[in-house]
Amino acid sequence: MSDLSDSIKTTFKNLITIYQETANLLEDASSILEKSGYRCVHGNTVGTEQSKNINTPSWWITPYASRYFATQENPAEIKALGVFFVDKNYTPIEPLVLIGCFRMKKNEKDEFSQVYYSALKEAWFSLVPKRKMRTDLNFKGKSNFDSGKIRAVPLDDINDQKTLEKNVIVPLLDISC
Repeated sequence: MSDLSDSIKTTFKNLITIYQETANLLEDASSILEKSGYRCVHGNTVGTEQSKNINTPSWWITPYASRYFATQENPAEIKALGVFFVDKNYTPIEPLVLIGCFRMKKNEKDEFSQVYYSALKEAWFSLVPKRKMRTDLNFKGKSNFDSGKIRAVPLDDINDQKTLEKNVIVPLLDISC
């Protein structure tokens, strides 16, 4: 095998490891949230976006993985959790864990609107005027939600169950919109 082949193989192994560790983090967080009465509104999936367009190969990667949760008692308040690797232009960033809360609008059937997988991305990269780490930031809503709050934590701050709970779960459960 050539050096280039070895390098490509190593890169993809590392990428798969990153995605697996991200899935582990999201599964651990989901389990803790379920014990607190929150269920994932999208079932056993993660929200992300990808393109298959031949002209945008940087969009072939998974740029983020997010999950959204609600309780039966308060379906208008959606809690969100995601791990982000690139910005909205698919430029690599310091990997982040984003948590947030969205106050959903009612639709024409007087039901609460569905939350879109891209809501965290939209809030962080487009709706928050000044992004700061480890701080609850308010934002105004868009089409399907009225308002919300978001907080960013560097992924490096999460290295075990204890730091996951301290830096992500507790602030997520405490955040209210």
